[in-house]
Amino acid sequence: MYEARIVDVMGGTKALKREIQTGIDFAEVIVTGIPVRAVKNIQSYIGANDIRMARLINVSPKTYRSRKIFKADEGDHAYTIARITVAAEEAIGEKKEALQWLNSKQPALGDRVPMELILNSAGAQAVEDLLGRIEYGVYS
Repeated sequence: MYEARIVDVMGGTKALKREIQTGIDFAEVIVTGIPVRAVKNIQSYIGANDIRMARLINVSPKTYRSRKIFKADEGDHAYTIARITVAAEEAIGEKKEALQWLNSKQPALGDRVPMELILNSAGAQAVEDLLGRIEYGVYS
């Protein structure tokens, strides 16, 4: 899909502490734990503060600030944020417009905010499906 761009959003191989070329590589990193530096890079990229980022990866702000390595479920949330952000940029165009879209109510998602929907896999799938329709000009 967009592995190279996702790696960039996460701060590159230095932040991830390994080479990533495929989705399988990401799966292995998620299981072994995503380093805090990679999650902080995502946070910076999307312009979130600590409290919002903690909510997006489903941990308390205190836990977010104290983690060195994020557990598999937390890392999976972080990866999903990066993946959806990259997909939005591909479908919509510029980063600024993509982030604005991700943080605004979308009629095609029942007036829900995409960044809030991606807190679980069903919501993430709905957002990705809509982005795919936008990318191919079938927006509804």
